[in-house]
Amino acid sequence: MDNETIPLDSSSNNAEEPLYILSLLNNEVMSSSWKLMAKNYSIGRASDNNIILDDITVSRKHALLSVDTNEIKILDNNSTNGIYINNEIKNDYLLKSGDKIQIGKYILLLTEVT
Repeated sequence: MDNETIPLDSSSNNAEEPLYILSLLNNEVMSSSWKLMAKNYSIGRASDNNIILDDITVSRKHALLSVDTNEIKILDNNSTNGIYINNEIKNDYLLKSGDKIQIGKYILLLTEVT
């Protein structure tokens, strides 16, 4: 889906372990997952985002995902269609493992790595 996607591979020698996994759940597109480390991730339709969701229902700079060792937050960047967390529209939200995030037509599942 984008060149920022890091395939999940249990045999990886990556020294830094991810804190969370963000998985795309939509059936009509090829599934993708992103390993989330402690940093900020831009989400949107534009090619300069960390997580690219290429559809007209997604704003160019739709949201910001902020990950640190203690928490993960999502912030809407005044997008056209908003962000839904567990079927409720939110401007900003402190996420937890198991939350479903809808951005445009895409549904993403957040899983904490333990």
